[in-house]
Amino acid sequence: MSPMILVEVVGKEPRPCIDYRKLNGIIRTEYFPLPNIEERVEKVSAAKFITVLDLSKGYWQIPLSKTAQRYAAFCTSFGTYRPLRMSFGLKNAPYFFSKLMAELLNGLEDFVVPYLDDIAIFSDTWESHIKHMETVLQRIKGELS
Repeated sequence: MSPMILVEVVGKEPRPCIDYRKLNGIIRTEYFPLPNIEERVEKVSAAKFITVLDLSKGYWQIPLSKTAQRYAAFCTSFGTYRPLRMSFGLKNAPYFFSKLMAELLNGLEDFVVPYLDDIAIFSDTWESHIKHMETVLQRIKGELS
């Protein structure tokens, strides 16, 4: 069982975090090949129109299985809880999120570059850029809603 702790940052309110260090120490690490960022920047920078979507709290879009919920359970002074969605701090969260993004955006490589929780959409004309953004947003909406 992982404890919830308060993390203090100078100049900000303390924020609750789940301390998954013990759990992360015993689970197998999954690897997802992250693309070469320099190649991706070069590909995007040649475009005339670029939009970058930051998928805020993207891990929370991934539901956990009942088994994963048991492993990711955490305790507070108020009781014990099971998260229903992927939590920040779980060792394999980047793997599962990157895999989801690759599957979700498969076939759109000519105008989309995902990198962790960011999606760059790039185009040479404004008209195609609008179409590309609509395509990406429809994929996201269809998968994550």
